[in-house]
Amino acid sequence: MRSIAVLSNVTVESLVQRMGKDMKKDMKKDTRVFAIPGFDAWRSELLDPSSALWRDSVRTICVILHGPALFPAGADARFREVLAGPVEIIARARATHRDKIFVVSTLDLPSPPVLPLTGENFSAQAAAFWRGELEAMDVPILDLPELVADAGRERFYSSKMWYFGSLPFSQRGEVLLAREILRIEGVLRGERKKCLVLDLDNTLWGGVIGEDGLEGIALSSVGLGAQYRDAQRVVKGLAEQGILLAVASKNNLEDALRPFREHPHMLLKEEDFVRIKADWNPKPDNIASIARELNIGLDSLVFVDDSPLEREAVRAALPEVAVPDFPTDSSELPAFMGKVARAYFTALRVGEEDAGKTEMYRAEAEREAARSVHLSLDDYLASLEMKLGLHRLREDELARAAQLTQKTNQFNLTTRRYTEADMAVLLNDEHVRVWMAELNDRFGDYGRICLVIARVAPPRAVIETFLMSCRTMGRGVEDAVLSWVEEELAAEGVTTVEGQYVETTKNGPVRDFWRKMGYTPNGDSWLSYAPFVERRTRICRSS
Repeated sequence: MRSIAVLSNVTVESLVQRMGKDMKKDMKKDTRVFAIPGFDAWRSELLDPSSALWRDSVRTICVILHGPALFPAGADARFREVLAGPVEIIARARATHRDKIFVVSTLDLPSPPVLPLTGENFSAQAAAFWRGELEAMDVPILDLPELVADAGRERFYSSKMWYFGSLPFSQRGEVLLAREILRIEGVLRGERKKCLVLDLDNTLWGGVIGEDGLEGIALSSVGLGAQYRDAQRVVKGLAEQGILLAVASKNNLEDALRPFREHPHMLLKEEDFVRIKADWNPKPDNIASIARELNIGLDSLVFVDDSPLEREAVRAALPEVAVPDFPTDSSELPAFMGKVARAYFTALRVGEEDAGKTEMYRAEAEREAARSVHLSLDDYLASLEMKLGLHRLREDELARAAQLTQKTNQFNLTTRRYTEADMAVLLNDEHVRVWMAELNDRFGDYGRICLVIARVAPPRAVIETFLMSCRTMGRGVEDAVLSWVEEELAAEGVTTVEGQYVETTKNGPVRDFWRKMGYTPNGDSWLSYAPFVERRTRICRSS
């Protein structure tokens, strides 16, 4: 059971109760949330070495600071002095407890009731200073002012609750704040969708391309057509952050492709999409086909379509696919796309592999095309000219390592999930070895695609995590990685390697992995003894 601790400079017990009610079923199974009692007790708790915050079960510490409580008389020119202490306390706690993830709110500081038109706004300066310090610390940020702006200040706060019980938030404010904390916790766990599947007509442009023609659709830099261009800008940003884009549209293919190729105001281009299904097949069939071709789960997809009938058809046939409601007013489309991006595709951070994800999948399509010209699998794999690199995990790779554990489901032998903080602890454990593998071939770079975690106590080692991107399954990469890892373990005096497998609903494809690798069953685990099995591999090792 993992815990989320919430602490604040105001009363948050009712907020925590709300979070418990709003948790999704799967999160409720292994997560509890608790508040640190006591008004403004957050400082002492972070400084106290015996605090409940430092229990092993606590993974996330959420610090919510109410700006007016920090500045009862309002922010003035000394705001840096007031905020220096809180900054130092949080920074020190993070440095001391690297196994915890700290989520910290930005400050919502209302401007003074009377502010001269030419005077300095110290409230705005203090809020900006605080955010800058959080960004410098590289902590996940809970954007409190954004929540307030979306809801409206009068609806988010309650003066009555503040004066009665030191609770500044209204019921509506608490609901929004609870949902945001849980959303962030989901992001920390890697609950990010992978692919956005889009309709075309009246979704990426106004009108029907097959009937209205290129000149008749609404798409422009000003006027009504600009709402579709602005919505496209949000989608384009998602692609640049590694989200896969696909199309499922009832259209003639040539008609569907014309705006991408010819319209002067089309921000999205054909090459931004990993799959385009424009035909007259049922959309659930095409969406299922997209998931199969990309080798990702249906629960990794989000489908956006203006048609209520199509949305209901997909919800009924493919309940794993997320299908948000579409706005009835097209002027709300850019804001709607922004909410979709925020709700389903927020990442803790964007790495190199994320930014190049579309190119990786386009390269995969080239590999599949090359496969058809070879008569045998051996000839095809040899033609790829694959090169494998394996190295001990570096500190600058903690984020990618954690991301792999959170996102990889099919080729994941134990499906243990790790946060970035968890990986930092493993990296500094003298009894643990963590390897990262990367792969490239003549078509391009797959990136860092494999992670192995072993607990070592010579002459024995236990492989607790062995996972690999599903994009490389079936190419002998797993054989080559395991052989390399066994060699490194043998160099440390290991003569027995234990492999673990924990069955889940999604990792059935690797149920027989250890047997295929020559390991012997031993109760719930598998064993291999030195000298370890020599495996045939078609993959060269890179230096």
